[in-house]
Amino acid sequence: MPSLVLNFDHLSKRYGTLWANRDIHLQVKSGSIVGILGPNGAGKTTLLRQLVGPCRTTQGRIKLNGRLIVPGQAWVKSQIAYLPQHPLALGDLTVEEAIRATALLRGQSGPGARLQTQRVMENLDLTPLRNQLVSRLSGGEHRLVGIATIVVAPTPVIAWDEPTNELDPLMRHQVWNMIESLKDPSRIILLVSHNVLEAEKVLDRVLIMHHGSIRHDGSPLDLRQKAGDNLNITIRVASGSEGLLRIQEELAHQTPVVTWHDNKIQFTLSRIPALHLLAGLLHEPGLIEQVEVKEPTLEDAYLSLRQTWNQDHKSREEEMP
Repeated sequence: MPSLVLNFDHLSKRYGTLWANRDIHLQVKSGSIVGILGPNGAGKTTLLRQLVGPCRTTQGRIKLNGRLIVPGQAWVKSQIAYLPQHPLALGDLTVEEAIRATALLRGQSGPGARLQTQRVMENLDLTPLRNQLVSRLSGGEHRLVGIATIVVAPTPVIAWDEPTNELDPLMRHQVWNMIESLKDPSRIILLVSHNVLEAEKVLDRVLIMHHGSIRHDGSPLDLRQKAGDNLNITIRVASGSEGLLRIQEELAHQTPVVTWHDNKIQFTLSRIPALHLLAGLLHEPGLIEQVEVKEPTLEDAYLSLRQTWNQDHKSREEEMP
């Protein structure tokens, strides 16, 4: 299959006087998994719904390889698959019927659809539920059926909205592996998730939406660097030593966010001051029992930038007459 280019051209959606998103200009190429992060109400789900049709755009347009996406057209349905947060379709079918019917609708042959359906049900532990109606499933089971309808016959463009909601930890891990396995040079994968720690394992590119606009666009490494070159440090001091007081005195000059419990202290500090501090403390024998140094996660960087943007937004509001 050829490579794909998806263009969002000055896209906007307004509900009454409220803009869900505004002037989104974005290009996504096949071959990577693109995460769309942001707080509730940032416009993430609206953006996916504008792509697949349930939400008509107020302004702008979306094109796939230069062809205008018009909701409802047959070619759009064959190119784009969407898993919403709360899938409602297929409720009157059994689990096996819903998955197999989706495979058939996407062009698989009868034998191929049956074989793929069996494989997907086994991989997602849905085989025991094969004869149950989708409408009678629990939230997590319903979510798994929705995931199955995507992976049984994956389309060139896949849009996931909170794919691991309501799933237990083991199944979440398996679903993330499935999503990563769908990555292909000829496929575009868009993914909305609040679970940044888990999504980080599969993302190649990160978009962060805030108040309806894209505030960051880059690799996970870009995001970490933008949030600051910090280290997360945990120190356990030796029992009976003056270590805790000594470390607190050192950190008082650095003003990091500090938490401590018993003889353990945790803080985040810029890399160079952090390394200097550790070198001095480790030079004193008997002061420290254990040190753990971690690079910041994508979630750390994301939360740091969100806090900065919220403060900027609040300051602008306070300055308004």
